[in-house]
Amino acid sequence: MLLRAALVILVMLNLSAAAWWAVGPHPRAATPAPLHAPQLQLLEEARPAATTPATGSAAAAHAAAGLCLRFGPFAGPSARNGARDALVAIGAEAVPFEDRSGASSGWNVFLPAQPSRADAVELAGKLKAQGIDDVFVMNSGDQANRIALGRFSSEAGAHRRAEELRGKGIEAMVEARGSGAPRIWLNARLPTGMGQARVAQIAPSKALDCKLMQ
Repeated sequence: MLLRAALVILVMLNLSAAAWWAVGPHPRAATPAPLHAPQLQLLEEARPAATTPATGSAAAAHAAAGLCLRFGPFAGPSARNGARDALVAIGAEAVPFEDRSGASSGWNVFLPAQPSRADAVELAGKLKAQGIDDVFVMNSGDQANRIALGRFSSEAGAHRRAEELRGKGIEAMVEARGSGAPRIWLNARLPTGMGQARVAQIAPSKALDCKLMQ
Protein backbone atom coordinates (compact mmCIF):
# COMPACT_ATOMS: atom_id res chain seq x y z
CA MET A 1 0.00 0.00 0.00
CA LEU A 2 2.79 2.43 0.91
CA LEU A 3 4.74 1.54 -2.21
CA ARG A 4 1.78 2.31 -4.41
CA ALA A 5 1.28 5.69 -2.72
CA ALA A 6 4.97 6.57 -3.24
CA LEU A 7 4.74 5.73 -6.94
CA VAL A 8 1.63 7.88 -7.35
CA ILE A 9 3.38 10.83 -5.66
CA LEU A 10 6.47 10.40 -7.85
CA VAL A 11 4.35 10.34 -11.00
CA MET A 12 2.52 13.51 -9.92
CA LEU A 13 5.80 15.31 -9.27
CA ASN A 14 7.12 14.41 -12.74
CA LEU A 15 3.90 15.58 -14.39
CA SER A 16 4.10 18.89 -12.50
CA ALA A 17 7.71 19.47 -13.59
CA ALA A 18 6.86 18.73 -17.23
CA ALA A 19 3.93 21.14 -17.15
CA TRP A 20 6.12 23.92 -15.67
CA TRP A 21 8.71 23.53 -18.41
CA ALA A 22 6.00 23.58 -21.07
CA VAL A 23 4.21 26.76 -19.99
CA GLY A 24 6.72 28.55 -17.73
CA PRO A 25 8.79 31.68 -18.70
CA HIS A 26 11.82 31.22 -21.00
CA PRO A 27 15.07 33.31 -21.13
CA ARG A 28 14.85 36.12 -23.64
CA ALA A 29 17.28 36.22 -26.55
CA ALA A 30 19.79 39.09 -26.46
CA THR A 31 18.51 42.10 -28.43
CA PRO A 32 21.18 43.67 -30.67
CA ALA A 33 21.96 47.32 -29.90
CA PRO A 34 20.75 49.93 -32.41
CA LEU A 35 23.26 50.78 -35.08
CA HIS A 36 23.67 54.39 -33.85
CA ALA A 37 23.81 53.59 -30.15
CA PRO A 38 26.96 54.76 -28.27
CA GLN A 39 29.65 52.12 -28.19
CA LEU A 40 32.14 51.40 -25.44
CA GLN A 41 35.63 52.72 -26.19
CA LEU A 42 38.98 52.36 -24.54
CA LEU A 43 40.43 55.55 -23.07
CA GLU A 44 43.21 55.58 -25.69
CA GLU A 45 40.62 55.27 -28.47
CA ALA A 46 38.59 58.18 -27.13
CA ARG A 47 41.53 60.62 -27.25
CA PRO A 48 41.67 62.84 -30.36
CA ALA A 49 44.55 62.11 -32.69
CA ALA A 50 47.44 64.54 -32.45
CA THR A 51 47.51 66.97 -35.34
CA THR A 52 50.67 67.96 -37.16
CA PRO A 53 51.14 71.74 -37.57
CA ALA A 54 50.64 72.81 -41.13
CA THR A 55 53.91 73.90 -42.66
CA GLY A 56 52.56 74.86 -46.05
CA SER A 57 51.24 78.23 -44.89
CA ALA A 58 54.53 79.11 -43.19
CA ALA A 59 56.47 78.25 -46.31
CA ALA A 60 54.08 80.34 -48.40
CA ALA A 61 54.50 83.31 -46.05
CA HIS A 62 58.28 82.98 -46.27
CA ALA A 63 58.14 82.85 -50.05
CA ALA A 64 55.86 85.91 -50.13
CA ALA A 65 58.50 87.93 -48.28
CA GLY A 66 60.96 87.53 -51.16
CA LEU A 67 64.68 86.69 -51.03
CA CYS A 68 67.15 89.32 -49.83
CA LEU A 69 70.79 89.37 -50.99
CA ARG A 70 73.85 91.55 -50.50
CA PHE A 71 75.76 92.06 -53.77
CA GLY A 72 79.43 92.98 -53.94
CA PRO A 73 81.76 94.27 -52.86
CA PHE A 74 82.13 96.42 -55.96
CA ALA A 75 85.28 98.11 -57.24
CA GLY A 76 83.54 101.49 -57.24
CA PRO A 77 80.20 103.34 -57.40
CA SER A 78 79.89 102.94 -61.18
CA ALA A 79 80.08 99.13 -60.97
CA ARG A 80 77.53 99.13 -58.18
CA ASN A 81 75.20 101.43 -60.11
CA GLY A 82 75.35 99.11 -63.11
CA ALA A 83 74.34 96.16 -60.95
CA ARG A 84 71.57 98.23 -59.38
CA ASP A 85 70.16 99.12 -62.80
CA ALA A 86 70.16 95.43 -63.81
CA LEU A 87 68.32 94.44 -60.62
CA VAL A 88 65.74 97.21 -60.92
CA ALA A 89 65.10 96.12 -64.52
CA ILE A 90 63.91 92.70 -63.30
CA GLY A 91 61.72 94.16 -60.57
CA ALA A 92 64.09 93.95 -57.58
CA GLU A 93 64.35 96.56 -54.84
CA ALA A 94 68.02 97.65 -54.65
CA VAL A 95 69.62 99.95 -52.06
CA PRO A 96 73.27 101.16 -52.07
CA PHE A 97 75.28 100.26 -48.99
CA GLU A 98 78.82 101.05 -47.83
CA ASP A 99 80.84 99.77 -44.91
CA ARG A 100 84.39 99.88 -43.63
CA SER A 101 86.42 96.81 -42.73
CA GLY A 102 87.75 96.59 -39.19
CA ALA A 103 86.05 97.68 -36.01
CA SER A 104 82.92 99.71 -36.56
CA SER A 105 81.82 102.32 -34.05
CA GLY A 106 78.35 102.83 -35.55
CA TRP A 107 76.44 103.65 -38.71
CA ASN A 108 75.85 106.88 -40.63
CA VAL A 109 72.84 107.88 -42.74
CA PHE A 110 73.68 110.69 -45.16
CA LEU A 111 73.32 112.37 -48.53
CA PRO A 112 76.44 112.65 -50.72
CA ALA A 113 78.48 115.86 -50.69
CA GLN A 114 76.88 118.71 -52.62
CA PRO A 115 78.80 120.75 -55.22
CA SER A 116 79.30 123.67 -52.81
CA ARG A 117 78.70 124.77 -49.25
CA ALA A 118 75.85 126.98 -50.39
CA ASP A 119 74.16 124.08 -52.17
CA ALA A 120 74.50 121.88 -49.09
CA VAL A 121 73.04 124.54 -46.78
CA GLU A 122 70.15 125.16 -49.17
CA LEU A 123 69.33 121.44 -49.39
CA ALA A 124 69.54 121.06 -45.62
CA GLY A 125 67.05 123.92 -45.24
CA LYS A 126 64.61 122.21 -47.60
CA LEU A 127 64.88 118.97 -45.63
CA LYS A 128 64.13 120.74 -42.37
CA ALA A 129 61.15 122.47 -43.99
CA GLN A 130 59.80 118.96 -44.82
CA GLY A 131 59.84 118.16 -41.11
CA ILE A 132 63.01 116.06 -41.22
CA ASP A 133 65.07 116.43 -38.07
CA ASP A 134 68.68 115.54 -37.28
CA VAL A 135 70.04 117.28 -40.39
CA PHE A 136 73.61 118.56 -40.32
CA VAL A 137 75.94 119.88 -43.03
CA MET A 138 79.48 118.53 -42.71
CA ASN A 139 82.08 121.30 -43.09
CA SER A 140 85.52 119.71 -42.99
CA GLY A 141 87.71 116.99 -44.41
CA ASP A 142 86.72 114.56 -47.13
CA GLN A 143 83.11 114.76 -45.93
CA ALA A 144 82.76 118.49 -46.45
CA ASN A 145 79.34 119.51 -47.82
CA ARG A 146 77.94 116.04 -47.08
CA ILE A 147 74.54 116.16 -45.34
CA ALA A 148 74.38 113.94 -42.27
CA LEU A 149 70.93 112.54 -41.48
CA GLY A 150 71.63 110.53 -38.35
CA ARG A 151 74.15 108.32 -36.54
CA PHE A 152 73.13 104.91 -35.23
CA SER A 153 74.67 102.18 -33.12
CA SER A 154 73.16 99.35 -35.21
CA GLU A 155 72.90 98.64 -38.92
CA ALA A 156 69.21 97.84 -38.59
CA GLY A 157 68.47 101.23 -37.00
CA ALA A 158 70.35 103.03 -39.77
CA HIS A 159 68.42 101.18 -42.46
CA ARG A 160 65.10 101.97 -40.80
CA ARG A 161 66.03 105.66 -40.92
CA ALA A 162 67.04 105.38 -44.60
CA GLU A 163 63.77 103.61 -45.42
CA GLU A 164 61.79 106.34 -43.63
CA LEU A 165 63.58 108.97 -45.71
CA ARG A 166 63.00 107.04 -48.95
CA GLY A 167 59.31 107.13 -48.12
CA LYS A 168 59.60 110.92 -48.32
CA GLY A 169 61.43 110.83 -51.63
CA ILE A 170 64.96 111.19 -50.22
CA GLU A 171 67.52 108.62 -51.40
CA ALA A 172 69.73 108.48 -48.32
CA MET A 173 72.81 106.24 -48.07
CA VAL A 174 74.08 104.11 -45.18
CA GLU A 175 77.69 103.42 -44.19
CA ALA A 176 79.55 102.01 -41.22
CA ARG A 177 81.95 104.18 -39.23
CA GLY A 178 85.37 102.55 -38.97
CA SER A 179 89.04 102.91 -39.64
CA GLY A 180 89.30 100.58 -42.64
CA ALA A 181 88.88 101.27 -46.33
CA PRO A 182 85.28 101.64 -47.50
CA ARG A 183 83.68 98.72 -49.28
CA ILE A 184 80.78 99.25 -51.66
CA TRP A 185 77.80 96.88 -51.62
CA LEU A 186 74.24 96.69 -52.85
CA ASN A 187 71.37 95.30 -50.75
CA ALA A 188 68.48 93.90 -52.78
CA ARG A 189 65.11 92.23 -52.27
CA LEU A 190 64.24 89.97 -55.20
CA PRO A 191 60.67 89.62 -56.52
CA THR A 192 58.60 86.80 -55.01
CA GLY A 193 59.58 83.41 -56.39
CA MET A 194 62.90 84.55 -57.88
CA GLY A 195 65.93 82.60 -56.66
CA GLN A 196 69.60 83.53 -56.27
CA ALA A 197 70.55 81.61 -59.41
CA ARG A 198 68.46 84.03 -61.49
CA VAL A 199 70.77 86.95 -60.61
CA ALA A 200 74.08 85.10 -60.35
CA GLN A 201 75.40 86.77 -63.53
CA ILE A 202 74.80 90.30 -62.23
CA ALA A 203 77.33 90.21 -59.37
CA PRO A 204 78.50 87.93 -56.55
CA SER A 205 76.00 87.87 -53.70
CA LYS A 206 75.31 86.37 -50.31
CA ALA A 207 72.19 85.89 -48.23
CA LEU A 208 70.98 88.93 -46.29
CA ASP A 209 68.50 89.19 -43.43
CA CYS A 210 65.51 91.02 -44.93
CA LYS A 211 65.18 93.03 -41.69
CA LEU A 212 68.23 94.98 -42.87
CA MET A 213 66.19 96.14 -45.86
CA GLN A 214 63.66 97.87 -43.57
